[in-house]
Amino acid sequence: MPHEIDRYALPAVVTVAGIHQLVLFTKAVGEARKKYNVKPPETTGPPEFLRTYRAHQNTLEFYPVSLTSLWIGSVFFHPVPSSILYAGYLIGRKKYFSGYVEDAEKRGSGFKISIRCLLGLVILCVLGVGHKTIRYFQGADVLKIAHHHCKF
Repeated sequence: MPHEIDRYALPAVVTVAGIHQLVLFTKAVGEARKKYNVKPPETTGPPEFLRTYRAHQNTLEFYPVSLTSLWIGSVFFHPVPSSILYAGYLIGRKKYFSGYVEDAEKRGSGFKISIRCLLGLVILCVLGVGHKTIRYFQGADVLKIAHHHCKF
């Protein structure tokens, strides 16, 4: 018999993938420091270093929002669509990072992919938390009411 925790295996897998991605991006900054002779704690240097550094920093800035959205969406909405959107977010982040490192003008398409996936995650969070809150405090199951009235 499966345990309740088993339903969160997929969000855990994409979380580990996200951690791996951050490690790779951090490593890229370290390699850029060596290549362009930028010693810690300096954060300025040639444009090639700055692009790598900024791509990493931007990813770190979005990490708390994206990871929190993955898990709130997984718990309160459903783990599968939340995990799929987070995987899309990670794909967008990879494209963003690679594009930005090459040329700042090439970061846009990856950024758009990641932001759209993040927006999807936030929508799942709002729907899931809203539904559970109404059900808990008002005793009304919005999904059952909608199903009854809309005849899905």
